[in-house]
Amino acid sequence: MRLVDKDPTIQSYFKVWAALGACAITLIIVILKPFFPDGPEYTKGFAPLWVTAFAAIIGVIALLLSTGWTRVRFVPRLLVLTSAWSASILLTWSSAGIVFDALRTAAVLGIPGLPPVVDWLGFASRAISLTGAILLAMVTISYQRVSRGACVSCGQGLLIKGKIRSNAWLGYTAFILSFPYPLLKIYWSIGGALGGGQNFGHHTAFGEILVFGASALLSLALVQRWGRIFPRWVPFFAGKKVPRWILITGGWIAACMTAPMGLLAIFGALMQALGLADGPVRFDGNGLMVSMVYGGWLLLGIALGGATWGYQQQTRASCVQCGQ
Repeated sequence: MRLVDKDPTIQSYFKVWAALGACAITLIIVILKPFFPDGPEYTKGFAPLWVTAFAAIIGVIALLLSTGWTRVRFVPRLLVLTSAWSASILLTWSSAGIVFDALRTAAVLGIPGLPPVVDWLGFASRAISLTGAILLAMVTISYQRVSRGACVSCGQGLLIKGKIRSNAWLGYTAFILSFPYPLLKIYWSIGGALGGGQNFGHHTAFGEILVFGASALLSLALVQRWGRIFPRWVPFFAGKKVPRWILITGGWIAACMTAPMGLLAIFGALMQALGLADGPVRFDGNGLMVSMVYGGWLLLGIALGGATWGYQQQTRASCVQCGQ
């Protein structure tokens, strides 16, 4: 084992402060948002402001507790982990809709797809919420490792086995789940009316085909050999290693963009069914079909995240902190 100068079980406080800042900015935007005009129609059914505020407050509390309770007994550790992961999930829900924001921004720039109408303030708010969710999740993972005495960088420790299980099925699952949404949009674009297609017929499905085609290709690359070594038919790069940061970055971005939309469909339908919030979900045959398609984004995000995590672990070198 390689000797290192830095204790591998010490959590980085930079990530903690970054997550605290993101949660604080999210809370400030929520407080100021009622003073601005309402967002466009497409934002109807997004996470209510009180959910975002509650998530930001719980996130701040969990972050502050995590800095003082590093190696503690079961109950305090469970309290920190439960509150931190709950806040991260709720912030992810609060960021849901950011895919629509991005596609509508692309339409403003001239790329055909959705109407070129963007909720700019909401877009910024959702982007910060997603950033806060990611940073909070990173801090929580580090806390899990620190609190059990494992290396904060790689997670290796006495309770962790070195063998990494195959994640191929996650990549193939993500590949399959990349098709329902663009196929539905193609069906609508050629005149199909099932599921509300009459409101989409004058739009193209170019953006959806491009984005989810890339998702399908990425899903396979994460679990295929050509995602590690360039095939012989690739000019100039044949036989060389694929830069792992490209697939890792793409995989986590795709997971963070799709999973929130799935949470939006599931939590939005639940909130509307309970009468706590209004939204565009309709509980008839068409509405249920569309909700199932959007709900599949959650499964797609989870599968992509799992495949990316597996690829990241399988292709990493020895840990620079603990040498494992």
